[in-house]
Order: sequence, then structure tokens, then C-alpha cells
Amino acid sequence: MLLLAKAGPRRTRPCPIRPGTDWTPYSWQLSTPMKPAPQDAAAQEQAFGTLLFPPAPGSSAPAIRLDSQGRISDATVSAAAMLGFEPQELRGRSLKDLALDGWQAAADVASARVRFGATESFELALKGRSGRRTLVEMTARAGADGKDGSIVAWSERRVRRSSGSQDDPELKRVAYGLLRTQEAERMRVASELHDEVAPIVIMVKYMLEDAMARMGAALPEEPRRILDDAASRLRDVIAELRRISTDLRPKLLDDLGLIPTLEWYCRGVEEACHGFRVEWRLEVLEAEIAEHLKLDIFRIVQEALNNVIEHAHARRALVSVYAGAADLFVVVEDDGDGFDLETASSRRDGGLNLGLQSIRKRVEATGGRFLLESNGQQGTRIGGCWRRQALAPPA
Repeated sequence: MLLLAKAGPRRTRPCPIRPGTDWTPYSWQLSTPMKPAPQDAAAQEQAFGTLLFPPAPGSSAPAIRLDSQGRISDATVSAAAMLGFEPQELRGRSLKDLALDGWQAAADVASARVRFGATESFELALKGRSGRRTLVEMTARAGADGKDGSIVAWSERRVRRSSGSQDDPELKRVAYGLLRTQEAERMRVASELHDEVAPIVIMVKYMLEDAMARMGAALPEEPRRILDDAASRLRDVIAELRRISTDLRPKLLDDLGLIPTLEWYCRGVEEACHGFRVEWRLEVLEAEIAEHLKLDIFRIVQEALNNVIEHAHARRALVSVYAGAADLFVVVEDDGDGFDLETASSRRDGGLNLGLQSIRKRVEATGGRFLLESNGQQGTRIGGCWRRQALAPPA
């Protein structure tokens, strides 16, 4: 049974670990052998492949063309061979179709940015025909051959093969860069909704209300009812825009810091979910949390509580953020339906749903250790811990 209590006296003990629990962090690796590209590419394929970076004579650069829907409409032989395909087999597929599990969201973001004209480089982990994992660096530009769509040049990133350790600095760098790209995109969209879209909708609502006030009694009853309904709908739109903007990037986090934001979020979850109680134990000072970790900790708590609500059938949850002698701990625990870790770990996909995989990747990408404990009778405890003396952002 979980003992839930509001924030009490500060403790400096490490997070308790139940006997028999395997706290070994999950890890994964990318393989790097490159499949040689065919040397007899057709002249047309050579021309397409040299639009971005002219290669040596007689060869073509690995490149694809994305159409307006984000699907591959053309590919060079060398680009297809990098994943073990023929060019025609890539046509009609999207980057999301080729992305590894856990990278689909990044592929969606990358495709959207390419379609809207972004030209910066980005990295994606793709899965080849044989299942081989390949880290690919991509650079986009508008088509230069008179055809619609955007051309994306590919180059395989050489990732040092590790022995299964989560300490591989290259993998950490790539994962951390991916998280930062996703958060930057969230922040951009949230800012546009808050600063550009919402004011326009508010202005339209005021114009309607001003017109109704000016006409006064001269406005017939039926048109007045319609305009009243339109103004009410606009108020709903404004509230929804603010909700979406806050979900994408809570402004409170930038204005007041992590601790007040977590308290606000826990209260909001409890109010929105009837019969579900959220307690919090935030026994750490704001200054003790590294700035680059604050957004990630908020996302971890957000994702963990979403999982509890959607899957655990729990009545209570406890959010804990506290500092031990050498570590900073973030743990979310519930009293709902747990799952058997041994059975889950034996599955090919690692046994974790997308939400838990997202938490794991975020913890490990920021240099932390993923913590997970669950069973069918006593709920689930999930979170991460970070060495306090090593709380520096990945290079």
C-alpha cells in the first residue's frame, strides 16, 4: 500500500528499492556497417543525386525527394542501398514509415519542417530492410531541378559500436539533440498560438460584441441570437488555444520555475479527473535543480501521470522530487494495476508502451538512470535519478 502525504519535512535518503527489483537501465545501440552503393547508377539518377552536393565523377549522392504530403517520390540508388532497398521500394513511403520505434514523432516533425522550407540539418534513426539500425544525417533544400517537392541529402553517421552501455556519449548526444529539437518546435508552435493566433480570435470576438452593442435594440432577435452564439463559440476557441499552447510549453515553467509548475500541474490533473487523487512531495529547492533538466523533469511527470490515468485504473498517485546525498530523484508512483517486469522485458519491443519508452529515453538522454518497479498488486513506480555533481547538459 502506498502512503501518500503532502510535502513534509525534507529527507535526504535515497529512493527505496524493493528487494529483487532489477533497476538496470534500458539501453539500445545503432549498428554502423555501411552497405556499398551500386556504381552503375543511371545518368538521370546521377543528376538528381548531385543537386545538393556534387560527388566524384561517375557516382551520385544519397538523396531523396519528398512531395508535398511528406512522402518519398524519388530516391537515388545509393540512398536506397543505405537501408537495403531499391529506389522504387522507397517511393510512397514517409520518413515516419522508415523510422525506428521511438523516432516516429521526430520523423513527423522533420517532415513538417522540410515541407515548410526549413533547411537545417537533422538526424533520424532509420530501420533497413533487414532490421539494421542506421543513424542518418539529413539536409534539405527546395528542389532545384524544376520539380515540386524538397530534396533531402542523406549521409550515414558513424556511431561507435558500444557494448550495450547507456554511457555511449554519441548516442547520448544524438538523443539529447533530438529532444531539444522537439522541444524547440513545441515552443515555436506554442508561441505562435499564444502571440499570433489567439489575439486574432480575441479581436474578432470583440468586433462581434462591439457591433451588437452599437446596434442595440435595432438588432432583430434572431440575428442577435446567432451573433451571441458565435461570440460564445469564439470564447471556447480562445480557451482551447490557451490549453493547447500550455500543453505544448507551460509558460509558468519559464516565469516561476519547476516547483510551482509541478504543483499547478498536479492540482490541474486532480481537478480534471474525478475520483483521482494526486499528492506531491517536492522536497528540493529550485536552485538545486539544473536549468537544463527542469523541462525534462516536467515532461517525465506529465507523461507518467498520463500513463497512470490511461492504463493503471488507479485511485491515487504520488509525485516525488527530492535530493539524496548524491542524487536527484524524480519518482511517480500509483496504487493501480501494475505489470510483470520479467514478462514485459522478454518481449521484442522491450515490453514498454510508448509513454514509458518516452520517459526512459528522456531520462537516459539527459544522463540519468531510468527507474522502474511494478507488480500486479502494488502498482507502479517510475522515474529517474541524476548524479548531482554531474548535472551538466550533454555536449
